[in-house]
Amino acid sequence: MAINQNGGHKARHCVVIGATGAGKSQAIKNLIPRRGVRVVAFDPDNDHGCIAYDSLGKFAKALKAADKSGKNYRISYTGAKNAGQFEAFCAMAWEVLDGSKDTHIILEEAAQFTASSGPALEGLGNLLLRGRKYGAIIYTIGQRAAELPTTVRNNSAHKYVGVVEGLDDAKSAARLVDVKPETLMETPPDQLRFWHRQTGKSPEYMQFKYMG
Repeated sequence: MAINQNGGHKARHCVVIGATGAGKSQAIKNLIPRRGVRVVAFDPDNDHGCIAYDSLGKFAKALKAADKSGKNYRISYTGAKNAGQFEAFCAMAWEVLDGSKDTHIILEEAAQFTASSGPALEGLGNLLLRGRKYGAIIYTIGQRAAELPTTVRNNSAHKYVGVVEGLDDAKSAARLVDVKPETLMETPPDQLRFWHRQTGKSPEYMQFKYMG
């Protein structure tokens, strides 16, 4: 289970929204250091360059061994087919949290594997609501803001919105970054442009770099 609770950790969870091709995976590569970190990824499309396991059992065994080694690691589970497997992943990620070190947790296509846009299920909710004190930095990634659980939207201190699919998507995403829907609609494709708002601060229009 998570150990070494540390209330001094700042709120660092992120939610990244964008249509297909917006550059969400590239945004994550910009946000997470390339070396010297612990990364655990729920990554159905294998986008994040981790050591990948499509078997939940093999992933669990590898994660436990990596955590026990005391070294940094990048491990992903790529074989999910249903919400139960997503919840199991979240529970496994919780087990390796340690408040004395950061653990970056990537949650790709989260809306597909959660029950609704209401409160998050137990495993995901536990990570989002309690993980900060144990060094978790969670990156929830989705195509539409409205489809993500409210627990994600309300507990992510950093919100990033890239290219959106249409006006309806822009309206729901606009509430995340405090930018007018019409402004979000002007975000150009294929340029890694995102609107970013940190809780308590004004929105900013930013440019990510292509990281390969």
